[in-house]
Amino acid sequence: MLSKHPEKCRWPHGHTRTIEVVVSAAELDSRDMVVDFKALKLALGETVERYDHRMAINSADPLRSSIESIHPDSTIVYEGVDPTTEVMAQVLFEAIAGILDVGYQHETYAIPPGRVRLERVRVWETPTSWAEFAV
Repeated sequence: MLSKHPEKCRWPHGHTRTIEVVVSAAELDSRDMVVDFKALKLALGETVERYDHRMAINSADPLRSSIESIHPDSTIVYEGVDPTTEVMAQVLFEAIAGILDVGYQHETYAIPPGRVRLERVRVWETPTSWAEFAV
């Protein structure tokens, strides 16, 4: 919900979003990869999954308390900003960069701290509309 939007986007609505993550490394690893995509998927799983079947909402949205009273734990709250695709891309970029900085360890897969660099995060709102955040 975009509380600052003048038209339909102001009201509850949904999107089928796709999140595109682009990473790089100074050299390939011992398996000749930048990163094993399974390791990346595992490392980012919780961060990305929290968006599934939840409503993104501005903390100041006047409908927030009503929505949360009916469906507790159904929102992802963005503090003082509307959850535009651009804001989501930035928030996801910062979260993913933090994960890659500290690394990830799984019983089978690992991403060593700081070895993989996050280049950009692109969030697709529809098949033809997207926003990207990069540094």
